[in-house]
Amino acid sequence: PITFFWIAFQYLFLGSADLFTLAGLLEFFFSEAPPRMRSLATSLSWASLALGYYLSSVLVTVVNSATGRGGHRAWLEGASLNHYHLERFYWLMCVLSALNYVFFLVLAIRYKYRNAGVIKG
Repeated sequence: PITFFWIAFQYLFLGSADLFTLAGLLEFFFSEAPPRMRSLATSLSWASLALGYYLSSVLVTVVNSATGRGGHRAWLEGASLNHYHLERFYWLMCVLSALNYVFFLVLAIRYKYRNAGVIKG
């Protein structure tokens, strides 16, 4: 039987990813925002993290409603972890993450830094 420890590594990696992403966002917003908007930019980094958590719960609801039609059991619905189809959900998350990475690369390549090459002391 599957226990919680099978998905504990997922929480470890996601928590670490949030930590490093938030640090990067704070540095990016602080260095690229005008001086008078730095606190607003910092709050936007926290708001983007909260929005991501909200959208992940919406994604679970959408997946359950889409996969639970026609008399089928939803992927993330059951009395225990043994009844879930977590592998299908994780494959969906891998595909969405790959698309997100491609989208990020396209935007990152097109981005022009405001202070390219300038180091402030």
